[in-house]
Amino acid sequence: MSLDQHARAGLQFLGSLQVFSSTDLLHKAEADFDREAASTDLASEDPQTVSAAAWPARLDRIRDVAERSLAYRFNRFYQRYVAEENWVRSMRGVERRRDRFAPPKPAATPSDHPRLKLDPTLKEPAYYAGVEWHLQPGGLDGYDLSGPMAFAGFIPHVFSRGGFAAVAVGDDLLEQRRQVIAQFRKDRYRRIYDPGCGGAGTLGLCRQRFPDAELVGGDLSAKTLSNGLAFSEQRGWGIEFRQEDARATGEPDGGVDGVISYALHHEMPAAVSVAVLKEMFRILEPGGDIVISDPPPFRAVSPFRAGLLAWERDNRAEPYFIEACALNLAEILADIGFVDVEEYALQDTSYPWVTRATKPA
Repeated sequence: MSLDQHARAGLQFLGSLQVFSSTDLLHKAEADFDREAASTDLASEDPQTVSAAAWPARLDRIRDVAERSLAYRFNRFYQRYVAEENWVRSMRGVERRRDRFAPPKPAATPSDHPRLKLDPTLKEPAYYAGVEWHLQPGGLDGYDLSGPMAFAGFIPHVFSRGGFAAVAVGDDLLEQRRQVIAQFRKDRYRRIYDPGCGGAGTLGLCRQRFPDAELVGGDLSAKTLSNGLAFSEQRGWGIEFRQEDARATGEPDGGVDGVISYALHHEMPAAVSVAVLKEMFRILEPGGDIVISDPPPFRAVSPFRAGLLAWERDNRAEPYFIEACALNLAEILADIGFVDVEEYALQDTSYPWVTRATKPA
């Protein structure tokens, strides 16, 4: 899969701009922030004692200090510009090669495939409907060649460079996901479920680590699931995909012994996150494990970095980012009934952030 030279050059420019924005400019912006007297007051407050309800007001204070810096304002401008242009340039490049990227018409409709179960009667939840996630025009189902747009466009040329949201410049996103999967406590699993799977990316890496496990991914997006199936079948991964709400899966009680949740909870309101975790507890068998990775909570990063995470809500179509980063998933898991609950970062940037637990045996 490759775009033409014009499209690649445009996307490579965006990747370089994102790196510049997240190194030189961001370092200057953070230094400006640290010189402000108000930042000293913020740093002296213990973030562990800030309630979820109190975080919005604290984040307003952080933003007010950060925006005094010209470097910060330019940094955020470039971040927004790249976030928008990712899609514009990728889509244009794919359209110019539509004849190469358009998949052949399948012999059977996707709903006839034994490893893809679409539900045309499924109603999009109110919190999900109409959101153009990550500024993607039309949302996740809004473009028929969204798979090529990602794998030939913004992923290799922009996202792979890092420097956005919680992802540091130079981070290897594939390797980070692989490291998260390595946080499973056992060497073998019978059946692993991925709520809000977003395709085959996470479960494909699970296949490498757990070659004998049954792998099941659920998601609300029919397009995402269809793309995931095509990717999985091409590689012989044998993943099952189902269109369903993660609060009400088709799994029986104790039907799986592993759950992997990657970059899901920041896409949901807090109440939905709790409901999903309760459902994961139900479908896990006694002794089963759950591994969650999402952006770090505000309490785990500096005030300046908390402000950068909060910016995502209003500027990158992440409507629940502040709710999610104010949550304490470890406490929620313990309240639901999980045991051996742990939370920790896999590198000194606090991302990937992992929360894992076990259903009592």
